Amino acid sequence: MRVVVTGGSGRLGQAVVRELFTHGHQLAVLDLTKPRECVCPTYPIDLSKTQALEQNFKSIDGVVHLARQRFPYTETGFNAEMQRWELADPLGDAERFNLNVAITSNVLAVAQAAGVKKIVCGSSLAVYGFYYPLTGVQADYLPVDEAHPLKPQDPYGLTKLVGERLCDAAAAKGDIQIASLRFSGIYTEAHRGLLSERKEKPLMRGIGALWSYIDARDAARACRLALEGEFTGHQAFNICAEETFMDAPTAELVKKYLPGVKLARPIEGRGSAYDISKAKRMLGFQAMLQLP
Repeated sequence: MRVVVTGGSGRLGQAVVRELFTHGHQLAVLDLTKPRECVCPTYPIDLSKTQALEQNFKSIDGVVHLARQRFPYTETGFNAEMQRWELADPLGDAERFNLNVAITSNVLAVAQAAGVKKIVCGSSLAVYGFYYPLTGVQADYLPVDEAHPLKPQDPYGLTKLVGERLCDAAAAKGDIQIASLRFSGIYTEAHRGLLSERKEKPLMRGIGALWSYIDARDAARACRLALEGEFTGHQAFNICAEETFMDAPTAELVKKYLPGVKLARPIEGRGSAYDISKAKRMLGFQAMLQLP
């Protein structure tokens, strides 16, 4: 399959390029930053310009859209003492929001105009609204499945919500397959120590992630499976490891830290509080790698 990967120089993008390359796909990367490992042509394309995109989307079969501008507060904005998220740069966040929504809209529009039939878009579990809340918000039930209401308050989560709505609109226009992959926090071997620290301090970044994570290589495999899979229209999938990075059983963590949230079904052992059964059923995805 001839595939374009946007954002191929990022943490996940590099893993996706390796995954697709080793499985025989013909690749091109669109990224203003050159990747450290160059296994395919890379073009420094400004995704906010549709004309620049148009030439690179000719005669391709699929797109994996991962490009975005990072929101700094998602790494540094949590006040552990106050247990709340703080947005230090609201005007900068507005600009990042506008850019990220624009490039997603452009990628979808140009891909559709070029007759691309398969698109995978990087979304996030932040779309549910629990990762970076500005006011108290909790899950309606656990484990959180794809039918759960989406109620993000922060700019990053909102970009993912708008991106998914754009995917809905694109899929409604014609014969196209779009997967929005709602990733947990993506980690590599270099982050093993960070996960261990979070295991010791369960509240160091709040509890919105519900102690979930995903290895970058597993996340890349999810991208490939979503690209190679067959389904209709636009579908969203939760993508995370089957178990949390904590040692304690998830039901005990929920009882301790989220006493008001009900369990729609029992969560056995250290099982994830985000439901990944849809990805397993429709894509054949199951996380294979454990970092903690």
